[in-house]
Amino acid sequence: MPSWITSILLAAATTLFIGLVVNPRLEARKPRIEAKNNQKRVAWEARAEFSKRVLTILSACGRLQESAVPPSLAETRPALAERLDAERQRWLAQLDEATRYLVDNMELFALGYATDRLRRIVGQFVVHARAVVLSDRPVEKQIERLTALTGPIQNLFFVPRWRVTTVVRSFEQFERALAALDEDLPDDLTAAPVPAPTTPQTTT
Repeated sequence: MPSWITSILLAAATTLFIGLVVNPRLEARKPRIEAKNNQKRVAWEARAEFSKRVLTILSACGRLQESAVPPSLAETRPALAERLDAERQRWLAQLDEATRYLVDNMELFALGYATDRLRRIVGQFVVHARAVVLSDRPVEKQIERLTALTGPIQNLFFVPRWRVTTVVRSFEQFERALAALDEDLPDDLTAAPVPAPTTPQTTT
């Protein structure tokens, strides 16, 4: 058989094999590959939203810390004091929106972290940050507590992992920030913890 006929038959057989065997397998795997890529995309988008809200909290707290309206300004320039107070209310609204988003969507970004410790820290941060915003603390105290909670989170999750010293220090800072929240509790609550409810006993 001439060599050129052999080449044609070999090419035809290869094309037929790819069409009958390889392509169906690739098509069968395509939905799984697309689903996996979609999961990665959703995870990255969720972490981007997490980072965005963390930065929003830090930025709004910084602006509020630097824009306290002195009582004398309200007396001497009431219109200016009113405008500044309106700006502060807008920044407080940003804190409310950011912490509300985090607590409502925590599962989207928290479950994507590799270790139980990181997932636990995310949960603690989200819940306590929202609780601070909803609390009856003075605004200045809310800002102080939120800054102390959020700063370590920025370092733990959104700085290069090779900065080991910063990461280790941030773990310690976050634990101190959590402990400091108890300082704001009334004395009667800190002195006598409420006992945990007992499990109901069933009778047979």
